[in-house]
Amino acid sequence: MSSFLYQEAKKKILDIIASGEFKPNSKIWNERVFAQKLGYTRSTIKNAINSLVEDNILEKRRGDGTYLVNENVNNSFEIGDDSPNSFTQLVKINRQEVVNRVESFKLIYDNKDLAIIFDDKYSDFYELIRTRIVDNTVVAVQKSYIPFSLFEDAHRYDFSNMSLYDYMDFKNHKPTKFETRIEARPISDNQFVEDTIKLDKSKYAYLLFLEYRGFSDKKEMVEYTKSWYNPDFISYKIKVKR
Repeated sequence: MSSFLYQEAKKKILDIIASGEFKPNSKIWNERVFAQKLGYTRSTIKNAINSLVEDNILEKRRGDGTYLVNENVNNSFEIGDDSPNSFTQLVKINRQEVVNRVESFKLIYDNKDLAIIFDDKYSDFYELIRTRIVDNTVVAVQKSYIPFSLFEDAHRYDFSNMSLYDYMDFKNHKPTKFETRIEARPISDNQFVEDTIKLDKSKYAYLLFLEYRGFSDKKEMVEYTKSWYNPDFISYKIKVKR
């Protein structure tokens, strides 16, 4: 399985953050210091830091340096417009053990329903099913679909250890804008989800469901994802600007 050097550096920087080396809203080391301590070139460190900035883990302040974003540490995880894009990285900052487990990764041919979703531009897709596990509890099930013709070599990569968006960025088709639909879905809506996210049905009847379409800078739809979340762990926050 292939990986990218900056991604290795990115993981090591996250480990340093998770260790408590930097306090929330404090300045982190510069690129030169990270390069010396981790044994990478400054160019690799720069790419790793830029990726963490995109994930809203770090913030660059012009003329001042790079800061760790101030995130509240608690036992739940927020997903929303102003939360980090990477669920895994948010959990790491909260210093809990996270596992991204690939349940299935396969090529789907001539799927008419997916073709319609992608405006009939593609007919063949990769389907990636992952579970997000925190402290041995499944907190999310995610099904992602990407066009085969844009990502033909996706089968070479291990998406339990790397970000799907890092891979899409490498292929110059990373989604930057999203159309999102949110609703409550019955636990029995999907048998695999029901079997995987084991909930007390006397307490819960519904799961939080997100469906979103990802578009590249060229306004090209490159991703369709469905996610189911464990309500014991996940909240959704929307900030409205007026």
